[in-house]
Amino acid sequence: MVNQIPLIVDRRGTVLNLTLNNPSKKNALNSEMMGAAVAAIIEAEKYEELRVIVIKGSGSAFCSGADVNSWEPEQLQLLLKTIAECSIPTIAEVHGVCLGGGMGLICACDFVLSKDGTFFGFPEVRIGMIPAVIFPYVSRKISLTKIRELFITGERFGNEIAKSLGLLYHNNDLNSLISLIENGGPIAQKRIKTLVNGNMHSKSSVDRDIELANLISEIRQDVEALEGINSFLEKRKPSWVK
Repeated sequence: MVNQIPLIVDRRGTVLNLTLNNPSKKNALNSEMMGAAVAAIIEAEKYEELRVIVIKGSGSAFCSGADVNSWEPEQLQLLLKTIAECSIPTIAEVHGVCLGGGMGLICACDFVLSKDGTFFGFPEVRIGMIPAVIFPYVSRKISLTKIRELFITGERFGNEIAKSLGLLYHNNDLNSLISLIENGGPIAQKRIKTLVNGNMHSKSSVDRDIELANLISEIRQDVEALEGINSFLEKRKPSWVK
């Protein structure tokens, strides 16, 4: 469709929905879509009241991969990096098919929910390509043993295997997951994402322990942590829970 919006951006209160919108190609990632997604996520970081970003797909599929006629590796790298480093918790809500670049997209997210009948896979090898760009993000979710098998065979698999691989969140209810996220301190969640995205494991045990102890000491003095501790002692909800 001419002039079709590549990405539908819809804010509902504390939740920002980003919908891939290339249904005629099963939401294959093209330059316009990836650029719009990067811009939307960067813009979302400016709004403290946003608590969750949900990424989904229009039509019959979540994402069939990268559009072979309209994408550059650097564009997909930037999109995945932007999602992974976003300070706001991200949820991929998947349906239909999730293949290739779409697998990288969900692995860059914090949570993945999947509707019944969804199929996943890395079909690149079947056209003589390899999932090179998405590999760093897939390896955050799936063991190297399983990555080797799935990359080499290009086989498709369903929700049951996806869950056994650690791809899917245990509760498939989007609203329930959003509520759980919104019960947590927003600043604490941002700090958690910084922590797990960092290089703590590469430090010596002495440097690591000193840095983590200093981090906790700093956090304990923050307004959010003080409010959370006081709400616990006073048996009430903290101020960020509506």
